[in-house]
Amino acid sequence: MIDRAPVTVAVRTMLVAATGRPCGVGVLPLVDGKPAPLPYSVLYPMGGAVDGAPFSDASEDALLTYQVTIVAARVDQAEWLADRVRRAILARTPAGGWESELIIPGAVAWQRELVVDEGADTTSTGDLVTYVQRYRFTATASA
Repeated sequence: MIDRAPVTVAVRTMLVAATGRPCGVGVLPLVDGKPAPLPYSVLYPMGGAVDGAPFSDASEDALLTYQVTIVAARVDQAEWLADRVRRAILARTPAGGWESELIIPGAVAWQRELVVDEGADTTSTGDLVTYVQRYRFTATASA
């Protein structure tokens, strides 16, 4: 079985390293115990299927969805960070590997896809701009 918690930690760690910006899991990220400066992202684990190994294959699989909500002061900031998140998750090297490493103990994420990109929303949070993206990761257990 592929546990969700290690995947969430791995995705958050990758986003922080690749974007250079703070990322909280379901909450406002903190920097040195204080609310992070704008822009930042918040990662939300969403639904996803986790399958046990079939009879003929010892590998277990998981299809996990995450929402990344970017919070910024301006639309250009939100788009800038959204581009960095998109590159962090989806960009490939010339050899075909992932540019940003996703290290999941006991599993390998072999597919990543953007399933929703809602763009910037200036209406829902007053003086802040939010930008929502959802990504799906397909992982298989590794030996």
